[in-house]
Amino acid sequence: MTLGQVRGWAFGLLHIPRSEFYLMRPGEFWEALEAHQQEKDADRRHIGELVRGATMLLFNLQLKKSDRIKDPVKFWPMPWDHTEEDEVRRLMSLSDEERQKELTKFLERIDGK
Repeated sequence: MTLGQVRGWAFGLLHIPRSEFYLMRPGEFWEALEAHQQEKDADRRHIGELVRGATMLLFNLQLKKSDRIKDPVKFWPMPWDHTEEDEVRRLMSLSDEERQKELTKFLERIDGK
């Protein structure tokens, strides 16, 4: 990372005036950048939830009432639905055979098969 990149983020992304940027402590800049990232993540999540909900609604219209999906997470899992700790717990609960299958699926995914 260069000073030019940091200034570009400050002026272009965060719209911090030059006079304020040069008076900022580095920690303040990184806090502002983190707050901006959190705001963008919240926007992406909001849009993702709207798309998932609308898609599930349209999908469910085609099914009998008894077959409709109630839980959006089961319909279309999103990255924010599960924490890393949840995934670790899930993997730790697998048998050796199930772990081997998970590993095989992972290797196939990264090999592009």
